Amino acid sequence: MELNTIAKSISVAALLSCAGLGVAQADSVLVLRDVGDIQQMDPLASTNYPMRDMSYLLWDTLFAMDENFEAQPQMVGAYSVSDDGMTYEFTLRDGLLFHDGAPVTTVDVIASIERWMTKDSLGLQIAQRLVSMEAIDDSSWRIVLNEPFGQLLNGLGRMTAYPLFIMPERLAKTPIGEKLPDLIGSGPFKLAEWRPGVVFAVEKFQEYVPRDEPPSNLAGGKVAKVDRIERATIPDDMSAVNALLSGEIDLLKGIPYDALALLDTEDNLEYGARPLLGQSIQIVLNHTQPPFDNIKVRQAVQLALSQQDFMATLLGDRDDLYEICAAIFMCGGPFETDVNSERYMNENFEASKALLEEAGYDGTPITYLHPVDQQFQRDMGTVLIDKLRSGGFVVDARQIDLATMFSRRSNNGPVSEGGWNMFLTAFGGDAMMDPLTNPYVSGACEEAFVGWPCDEELQANWREFLLADTNDARMAAAVKIQDRSNEIVTFVPMGQYFGVTAWKTSVSGQIDSPVSVYWNIEKAE
Repeated sequence: MELNTIAKSISVAALLSCAGLGVAQADSVLVLRDVGDIQQMDPLASTNYPMRDMSYLLWDTLFAMDENFEAQPQMVGAYSVSDDGMTYEFTLRDGLLFHDGAPVTTVDVIASIERWMTKDSLGLQIAQRLVSMEAIDDSSWRIVLNEPFGQLLNGLGRMTAYPLFIMPERLAKTPIGEKLPDLIGSGPFKLAEWRPGVVFAVEKFQEYVPRDEPPSNLAGGKVAKVDRIERATIPDDMSAVNALLSGEIDLLKGIPYDALALLDTEDNLEYGARPLLGQSIQIVLNHTQPPFDNIKVRQAVQLALSQQDFMATLLGDRDDLYEICAAIFMCGGPFETDVNSERYMNENFEASKALLEEAGYDGTPITYLHPVDQQFQRDMGTVLIDKLRSGGFVVDARQIDLATMFSRRSNNGPVSEGGWNMFLTAFGGDAMMDPLTNPYVSGACEEAFVGWPCDEELQANWREFLLADTNDARMAAAVKIQDRSNEIVTFVPMGQYFGVTAWKTSVSGQIDSPVSVYWNIEKAE
């Protein structure tokens, strides 16, 4: 173990040296490592998190979500809404420039919005209500809708999935799926170097004009406090930990939990739970195939499970890194509620067996897709299988690899034809926190996320949330969505857990956010 660690550390040092990382190309350089690599850069071509996080440095947004998850003006300086709620007029802030020195104009804004509306789910909802979108002058434009739509500003400030980034018109005219001709942006940093598999580096854009307000989640002033940010690609987690310990990198995301003890004795390092909200585990059931086409059999699954056992298996006694959470929209999120969560918050094997008997369950095996090539899936799946069997289910655990699970779960046919009954996965809090990005709660039948729950009442609740025009109305609709989602068991939440980020004590200014934010970070020399 120690020999492998030393060898990997040397290879990382060589990698960083060959990449030129951390050398004095700028006055202050922040070198970080995040999970994954960046192979392509079009924020509408993929929901890839590493690409999205770097896109926030390159491109700015019209609106941005603050710490209360409310949309605040970002590139927009002023806006107005007509009394009937159907006409919006916007004006850009003064001094906005692209990285090539060209001014940001309404031509660029409108082209960027039009491209975004063809891809993002909320953008598509706006497009369905759009009467016209036209320039008033070079810095102002007007949007006219055919009905009031309270989600418009939230769409223009979309935080995750497909954020609306403002590009030059010529980039925004690029069909999604085709490579962007260049990466000229509107944000606080500009592209400096990009070598897939090695480094993605940005430099401070000196002409960027941040807002005056203090930073708040993605809103407020985006102040570049380092001259250069280098995102190093280090595939092996322990090699990345060694690079942090040796001082070769400044900030490390995605530290393995079993490596935290190595950091506790380091006076020059700090670590904490990031990003905000973390992730949650979801047990996904296939509503289209027996026995989970029976609601009582699905509810029996809820009764058989224990969040505590999943979290303890994942994190042991590190209860500071997880939360037992009744909310399908994440604890700590704006739509947190515990409504109708009693079944999955109170494990009861006897009640599960009784409900299976009431449902007429005949012992049909539950075909569970169990990836064993990844520790998280292997360990969580083992807990799940044991719980289901204790609750009265017959389980056919299909040991496969993770890639096969992702491929096979799209098959909604019978098990005999390559289908499935159950799998386990995890989404980030940035997606799960909002009914419009949570993949499980539309009830939209064949158009729903895999599992394909089909329910008219849930569809009506989702639409009520979509059309709500106040935060109170949205909260009321979210409560209805959770109530109905848990009743028909669109999925079963099995705990909320947090990744760990570590950084040198010389690094400060990190912003609390469900996404990775790198402006405002300072590095003392």
